[in-house]
Amino acid sequence: MRSNLTRAVKAGLFFCLALTFYKGFMKLPEIYPVLEPERFYRGQVNDGENSLIMKERHFDFNYQTGKALELRLREMDALGETPPDDALVTRDRVERAIKKTLAKDERNADSLVLAEEKLARARRMQAESWSLGWGVCDPLAPGTGGAK
Repeated sequence: MRSNLTRAVKAGLFFCLALTFYKGFMKLPEIYPVLEPERFYRGQVNDGENSLIMKERHFDFNYQTGKALELRLREMDALGETPPDDALVTRDRVERAIKKTLAKDERNADSLVLAEEKLARARRMQAESWSLGWGVCDPLAPGTGGAK
């Protein structure tokens, strides 16, 4: 009975090791696009699309937050409100929050451009059926982006 349990444990460990090796092997850029190109490219494009959607949402949410803060500041000016310094919403805090959202807008706009570039790059890889290949490329060769 003990030897059967030992064999079962060894078989289970061997199976887990083989599965880990296979999963790691399929992540190699030399292998994955060659053996499962459709799945590889679909994953790249899907990742690019998801990234772009999330960056658009961040940009939109932050932009609308800034507009709401500007509206609140205009309301304070129109009503002549001067909240006390210990209030939760003071003029200084609203002004700083508006500056913060403007800075975030710049960063989010840059992230949006990067996400668009990532998606374009993934679609270009799919169109070209990109694969890292097995050859050793020379990083200093002309046209490879190396030193000139």
